[in-house]
Amino acid sequence: MPLSMPLSLLLACLVLLASLPACITFTPAFVTFTPASTTFTPSSRLYSEPDMASPDMASPDMVSVASTSISRRSYNSLVLGGSLLGVSALGSFEVAPDDYGLWGVLPLGPYKSKPSRLTTIVPGTMWSITQKFGILNVQVPVRCVITRLSTGGLLVYNPVACTREVLSLLAPLVEEHGEVKHVLLATVAIEHKVYAGVFAQKFPNAKVWINPGQYAFPANLPTPLLGFPLSRTSYIPSASEDCPWSADFETATFGPLISRDGAYGETVLLHRASKTLLVTDLVQQVTPEVPEIFDTDPRPLLYHARSTVDEVLEDTPAVRALGWRRVVLFALFFQPAALKIQTLDGAIKSRRPDVNTDFAGIYPWCWEGDDVKSFKALQGGLLVAPILQKLILNRNPVETLDFVEKVAKWDFNTIVPAHLKEQLRFSGKDFKDAFGFITEKGMKKGLPDPLKADLEFLRDLETGLLEGGVLARAPPLLGRKNTREDLIRQSVYECRGEFCTVKSEP
Repeated sequence: MPLSMPLSLLLACLVLLASLPACITFTPAFVTFTPASTTFTPSSRLYSEPDMASPDMASPDMVSVASTSISRRSYNSLVLGGSLLGVSALGSFEVAPDDYGLWGVLPLGPYKSKPSRLTTIVPGTMWSITQKFGILNVQVPVRCVITRLSTGGLLVYNPVACTREVLSLLAPLVEEHGEVKHVLLATVAIEHKVYAGVFAQKFPNAKVWINPGQYAFPANLPTPLLGFPLSRTSYIPSASEDCPWSADFETATFGPLISRDGAYGETVLLHRASKTLLVTDLVQQVTPEVPEIFDTDPRPLLYHARSTVDEVLEDTPAVRALGWRRVVLFALFFQPAALKIQTLDGAIKSRRPDVNTDFAGIYPWCWEGDDVKSFKALQGGLLVAPILQKLILNRNPVETLDFVEKVAKWDFNTIVPAHLKEQLRFSGKDFKDAFGFITEKGMKKGLPDPLKADLEFLRDLETGLLEGGVLARAPPLLGRKNTREDLIRQSVYECRGEFCTVKSEP
């Protein structure tokens, strides 16, 4: 059934908000204007001036800098962000420990309430804090990793929403191992970037390190307007030995890959002592086990477990597993082949709040195809998310494979990604094998390989983005017919501000 225009737009919003890296960034509540003397350079240091001590320190010069450097488009973007903050302000009072008052900056589920779960990865050395995020009840885990440094103190990789519950989970670690010394935003992805500045403000002695290539859309605001503390924020050094955590970690940054309105990039860390690789979005593992973060609130799973709007289901382990399977397919494909979308008008008319009260009883699709087959095709090893395969990494295949080759040579047996399953037992060889989709040989038999039918929506989206000039055309696959030099010549290398897409040597 063809999509009606309103529902098509709704799905487009789902893609833009839930994908990537990130496609939209709204300005956080702690926007800071910087004095006219603040300078920007391509070096690792971002800012040359200290933090503003208080709003009273604002001067006409500061306002002038903002007014002359922000275009009408940027101004409109700030107005949009301010409107969202207004919504957030109505519910910003943090009553419960898991309340997050700034939820309106990025109003994704579970909205104001963001329960957290602390997990030990390496006893006495490494822990994770997991929350949920998503849209239309398509909620998946999002996590940060905390590591004890051998030199004392803690390093936090990709902070989550800093609720009072999160602070209470961190307090015993800080008391035993020392204060938070480094906060790393190891990506440009919105679901991580939106929380990093707030988290950093809670630890005023910590140095903040951000991935190169940060941006905002629809207006590419200067980095200071993205909410990072001025005097203690730097780019993550490009050389591993220059990182202040080099005694414990190997560090490698991929990208940034710059497109017209966005970017992709992330920094991975190898904790040598535990042979643990920390990644954000590059790889993940699809498994049928329901993440424990859903134990206290399974409603997103129960919502998506229904095949039709009027199906009544009991809350059982089997139903939760069914809901998780469909949430994963929705999150990875946006519109998997087994899903049939209704028109918006039809969805409103058929709503059943008596069956499920979420979204006023609206359930604008039904599951008719074989979602089990689609889910199994994603299992068997490490998976690179389909959107990365089809819309991002294949635009610069040589640079992607060069980075993969570098990381694959490291000695690790565990991978901790930011999403889905937490501790993945794989090696460098497994990591390299996950990127076979960029080559003529393709994926090895038995490894995750999405069904062609499930990729149809992403192919249609790619066509639209190409026609709109948002994406560059992807070069052919690497192999005997197309050499490394051929692909570099056919790849597009764009720049924005001080950042340019990385380019490999022929």
